[in-house]
Amino acid sequence: MTTVAEVDYLLMSLIPPARVECVPLVDSARRCLAQAVVADRDGPPYARVAMDGWAVRGEVGPWTKVGRQPAGAAPLTLTAPDHCIEVATGAVLPEGADRVLPYEDAQTEDSVVRAAAQVKLPPGRHVHAQGHDYRRGQVLINEGVVLKAPHFHTLATVGLDKVPVRHRLSWALAATGDELVEVSQTPLPWQIRRSNAAAIAAEAQQWGLGPKQEVILADEITTMTARLAALIADVEVLVLTGGVSAGMYDLVPRVMESLGAKTIIRRVAQRPGKPLWVGTWDKGQGPTIAFGLPGNPVSSLFAFRRYVLPWLLAAEGQTLEVPRVFVDGLEPIKSDQTLFLPWSRRRGVLDWRGSGDFLALGESDGFLEICSEERSWSEPKVYLWGGAS
Repeated sequence: MTTVAEVDYLLMSLIPPARVECVPLVDSARRCLAQAVVADRDGPPYARVAMDGWAVRGEVGPWTKVGRQPAGAAPLTLTAPDHCIEVATGAVLPEGADRVLPYEDAQTEDSVVRAAAQVKLPPGRHVHAQGHDYRRGQVLINEGVVLKAPHFHTLATVGLDKVPVRHRLSWALAATGDELVEVSQTPLPWQIRRSNAAAIAAEAQQWGLGPKQEVILADEITTMTARLAALIADVEVLVLTGGVSAGMYDLVPRVMESLGAKTIIRRVAQRPGKPLWVGTWDKGQGPTIAFGLPGNPVSSLFAFRRYVLPWLLAAEGQTLEVPRVFVDGLEPIKSDQTLFLPWSRRRGVLDWRGSGDFLALGESDGFLEICSEERSWSEPKVYLWGGAS
């Protein structure tokens, strides 16, 4: 039986070589940047007015109003030291001006403007100098950064309507079992709706990793073989739930091997979720990987969050940091088996009734990992749901 540490090592050895693709700006959130973002011009690109008021030259007035400079217009020129131009925040500073007198610091009478008493007006006051923030050619975002909302100011400012990112692997999600029906259907007394796939897809979506396809596969070897062959031809990663244990209808390993897969992992020393199958094969364009997750609701979601999700993110250059939390009352584990426990920030370790108890997970923020490492008995790793940290 494979240990959890061995599974981590084996999966990281299956990460495919990095590839680059360009995606529209709007689709690049939570993607890993494949090339550094470089400034195409100074920032700001001109001397920018920082407050509404009057652009002047020199500290001593009075000044005579001679024009208006709105934002987005070519710069006017201040032709005399006793002239001033009314300016809007964000406008280019008129040529010949070197500071701005804000409205609230000014006294106006007809066409004459004066600085109020005690107002200091040094050179550059209320002017955001050209190139103050960065210079043309400067690296603004480093390669490898995972793009978040604040980065989009920069991406848009430098004109990246197409963003170079690490390739994101396409994947399909297949739920196996004759007992499964679609969520929209009314099940017969001996059937259930496909909740495993719904929960896995929801968790993946929280990280921006929704599946390309979702299907239900019947426990019939000929049909399953044909449908899996079609899925394999269409995606780079296949995630299945159910059909990986030792029962007479657990067909996934047998079918996948008949399609050319090489089994890498079959069972893992963990609870819940001992049945976990991983296989690979080469389609000619490079290796493809399949994850066969357990059929029980808690086990399948734990396995997806613990192994599949980090692997999918690592394949596009992202590394998930796994935090630790202090927890009282955990029992030491002296064997190679790893234990996963649902956990809540508010309530701690939750009471639950085994790997079919998906209701208990609704109260959880994630799950703890306890193993033979002594630190895990008081400060275990916690795998959080939905991109939380």
